Amino acid sequence: MKKLTSLVIALLLVAAFFLPAAAEYPPGIMFASLLNNVTFVSNNASFSLGNQMQGVFMPAGAKGWVIFRKADGAELYRFDFKTELIRLPYMRFDFMTATDLRGGQSSLLMFPFKEPGAYVLDFYLEGAKFYTFSFSIAKKSPSDPFAGGDVYLIDGDWSNWAYLYYPKADPNNSLSFKVWLRHDSADKLTVDYAPRIEITRDKDKKLVCTSRENQTISLHREWNRFEFDMIFPMVKTSGGAYFKAKDLLAVDGSYTLKLTLSGKLYGTWKFSVKGGKLSNSDRTDRGKADPLTFIEGGQDAWWYKKM
Repeated sequence: MKKLTSLVIALLLVAAFFLPAAAEYPPGIMFASLLNNVTFVSNNASFSLGNQMQGVFMPAGAKGWVIFRKADGAELYRFDFKTELIRLPYMRFDFMTATDLRGGQSSLLMFPFKEPGAYVLDFYLEGAKFYTFSFSIAKKSPSDPFAGGDVYLIDGDWSNWAYLYYPKADPNNSLSFKVWLRHDSADKLTVDYAPRIEITRDKDKKLVCTSRENQTISLHREWNRFEFDMIFPMVKTSGGAYFKAKDLLAVDGSYTLKLTLSGKLYGTWKFSVKGGKLSNSDRTDRGKADPLTFIEGGQDAWWYKKM
């Protein structure tokens, strides 16, 4: 009886420890894994959800589903999944079936979809919606009628959102920038570019770090994530050395990151450092952002929207 009482007390203490955290952090999706696992192949217009998508703050073995619908609400497909524990608080989505809600037929998780328009993925866990993701599909024709026919392109948050990253949120680790890129030509399978990233401090316009020089990347019509290590500018004796997160966090203020592709500006991202920490705002501000569209970066990814 004594042992049983001790066990009950221990369980109550554990529950008291974990319940506030569960209330503070509703179920979510690691945003990078979402962008990596919502895929659309341009040449045959096939859509799929990959099994490397990760959720957070949800029970292992829970059942859920995703509704693929038109922006006006009409439901088209349903993907059923269950959660599998990776390590707390991370879960993997194990997608099992895709059902065409217009015909009731189940199929493989990849299916052809040649209907341009605006769409939404609504995520449900144990019957309650916990996330929503909007995107669009467009058709594009090649200039050469013998080039193989129309191609289909998916667009959405891939084109706007990117993040600064340093492993384990340890400022002594190197800083990198991760961004999704693609080309939109219907005439070419791949297009090569020379990327260049520069981060400047707004107050004094000082160039604080850059990406490595003499790089070439090949872009496809599908979105792919690229990672760029940041280095000290190629001046003085430190030029070319790895740029650590602490080198950025040492000076509070606002910063501008610019990405050019073969000399042409692709995008500009603004962020700030306050109290030696990277800023969060809007969809990245935990506790203030709408949980249905909150951008979850975990402990070591800081997301920013292209201007």
